[in-house]
Amino acid sequence: MRCAHTAVPLSIVLALATGASLVFSQEKPAKPSWEQQLSQYLQASRSEHDHLIKDWKEVAAWNFDDGKMPADFKVYDGEWKVADGVLRAVSGKPDGNRAIKIADCRWPAFRLEFDARLTANPGIPAERVCDIGVRFNCDAQTGDYTKGYFLLTGTYYNQATTLYRLNIPYARTEWSPIVPGKLHHVLLEVVKPHIRFWVDGRVVLEAWERAGKGGLNSSDFLDMDPTRAIALHTYDTVMDVDNVRIIVPAEKAKP
Repeated sequence: MRCAHTAVPLSIVLALATGASLVFSQEKPAKPSWEQQLSQYLQASRSEHDHLIKDWKEVAAWNFDDGKMPADFKVYDGEWKVADGVLRAVSGKPDGNRAIKIADCRWPAFRLEFDARLTANPGIPAERVCDIGVRFNCDAQTGDYTKGYFLLTGTYYNQATTLYRLNIPYARTEWSPIVPGKLHHVLLEVVKPHIRFWVDGRVVLEAWERAGKGGLNSSDFLDMDPTRAIALHTYDTVMDVDNVRIIVPAEKAKP
């Protein structure tokens, strides 16, 4: 049997050919720039360690525009006051701590973020600043951190970043991103068994607490205790703090 062939008008043939030519001649999507690739690689590195938390919700927030010290804040060391729209560690004993409780440590997983600026005490060199720190799981009455955690950057007069556990260095690097007089955005993330610390959108230090030889044993982690406290800290330095916020997982975090 012979197949019948239907003649196709030349105009249609040309149109089809032109369309095919356009499809095959289209340029491939532009390759990301090296800066964009670096950003993607950095995000890939972070995602290796991210917990499966997609959504967070705010549970507490403070700014100081009204000029008043929040009622639940408690000074542990030094003199603190609200002035010029910020919370300020004004003074303290020479070579001494300045610390203030901001909340109970009642969230099993949380992020604490705030803006902070370190300024040298009057009459001394501008570069002599020390410590932007967070004590968590510290003693609610005294601020003592020897049975909890303590994370600092700009420590040892702006030369190191250190996480203490039970008052023993647990993770440390001889680097600090703090610039005296500059406003920095600080973020502490605690999701058992992971502790991560950010400054200006970059991870400065992080640590995991896992027991034994397995990857899932987190029994060494000190669970957050609602009878204990979260406190901000500096050392022999004027520190301004603003835009304090605590957020927690919208759903229960997976280990």
